[in-house]
Amino acid sequence: MAQVDVLIVAGQGPARRATVACALAGLLTCLLAGGGCLLQPREAEPPQTGDIVVYLEQIDPANTWDNLQTSAGAMHAPGWEAGISSVNFLYIPDSAAEAQFPGVFDNWGREREIRFINALYNAEVTIEDAVMRNPGFVVPPSSGSVSVWENVIYDLKVKSKVDGRTLRYRGSAIITFTLEGNFWYISEWRDQQGESDPDTEQLLPTLGVLRGSFASK
Repeated sequence: MAQVDVLIVAGQGPARRATVACALAGLLTCLLAGGGCLLQPREAEPPQTGDIVVYLEQIDPANTWDNLQTSAGAMHAPGWEAGISSVNFLYIPDSAAEAQFPGVFDNWGREREIRFINALYNAEVTIEDAVMRNPGFVVPPSSGSVSVWENVIYDLKVKSKVDGRTLRYRGSAIITFTLEGNFWYISEWRDQQGESDPDTEQLLPTLGVLRGSFASK
């Protein structure tokens, strides 16, 4: 995987950064004028390499869920891991995935979810497209420290680098978010069923099938 820098979008705007930059410039001028040799010249540091992955602060469930889409698009596991509750997480497969991989999903918690996403991102595949919620989905209001999303539809296309095949995973799910401290995390992912391909109307598998494929190896 390529080196990736992570940027979390916080609340500081360009005005504050400009103020800090001006203050530092003023301090540098004073040191040069007063001491002459206080700051010795040195070669410029080489520029940093790698892409920057920008994640949203998990201050609401929508940000937490949308960060999974960012993670998938960049194939950057820390973004997916950050959205999964470290207190209590459970993945529940749809019936088709359970039937295809019996027993594989028993006690699927945070540790197994993290193993899965790292195995996927490090496999000989690319994620060509990732849409974690259908455009028509209406985000429900949160109630206290819990928010439940019903019938959210996700859609991922995974292409093999080995044979060039593209497999599409499209499913509907019930996602439960919990507020832990000041941030929202996914505490339960319950796949309901595979959804039809919008182009061919062929029934597609859920991500439960993809999880099962890796977990059964």
